[in-house]
Amino acid sequence: MRDGPTALRPWRESDVPALVAACQDPEIVRWTRVPPSYAAADARAYQLTRVAGVRAGTIAPYAIVDGDDDRRLLGSISLMRFSWRHARGEVGYWLTPQGRGAGHATRAVRLICAWGFAALELERIDLRAAVDNPASQAVAERAGFRREAVLRSFSMTGFGRDDVVAFGLLPGELRG
Repeated sequence: MRDGPTALRPWRESDVPALVAACQDPEIVRWTRVPPSYAAADARAYQLTRVAGVRAGTIAPYAIVDGDDDRRLLGSISLMRFSWRHARGEVGYWLTPQGRGAGHATRAVRLICAWGFAALELERIDLRAAVDNPASQAVAERAGFRREAVLRSFSMTGFGRDDVVAFGLLPGELRG
């Protein structure tokens, strides 16, 4: 999947060094479940759980890469937490410092959500962003997600519990 300078592709074994480097970023550690001492073994385990999840139908994971050089890792994005009975899933993502500020997250969210609606026949996609993470909330809003609620003390990271903003997207609401 591609939108201009942003592309999504399956994860590769060759991504391990770039994945380890990306997961040293304090912002990724702060807003995700990435442990602060992320190493090559963690990256390989991450990739293995993604492969198993694809086979089980529980996750659709992609590397966010440069549209002109798919070896240049810019981030990660997944559709996950599917409720097939309710035709619902959730999108989650992070970007490397080099990938931020250029619209890659918004384009990646639009790409994977459009794919989820068309290929997976989802009828709703959820997105959750920490109340204290306005950049992630802005990505959601630019993609067309609607802010629906604040979930108090919802998420646990290595920094404690976070309140999160719950967003929802229906097929006709995707922007861009």
